[in-house]
Amino acid sequence: MRIRRWFVYREHRAVHIERGADPNCDLCYGEGGWWEGNAAHPEDPDMVACPCNDGPRIRIPYGRLPHTAYSTEPPF
Repeated sequence: MRIRRWFVYREHRAVHIERGADPNCDLCYGEGGWWEGNAAHPEDPDMVACPCNDGPRIRIPYGRLPHTAYSTEPPF
């Protein structure tokens, strides 16, 4: 689900909330980054992340955690 710049999704027994790229950014124009070519390998460009995409990332776990029985003995 997307609410303006925020993405909310469920993955691995948790709810993740992340802020996306700024749609008014002058560097990436809301894309979150840009492709930059490499002189040595022009067929394999690199993705450059925009600073406007460095937002908070929140993870909220839910449900029961798996039960693991740990031994009281030292491992060696």
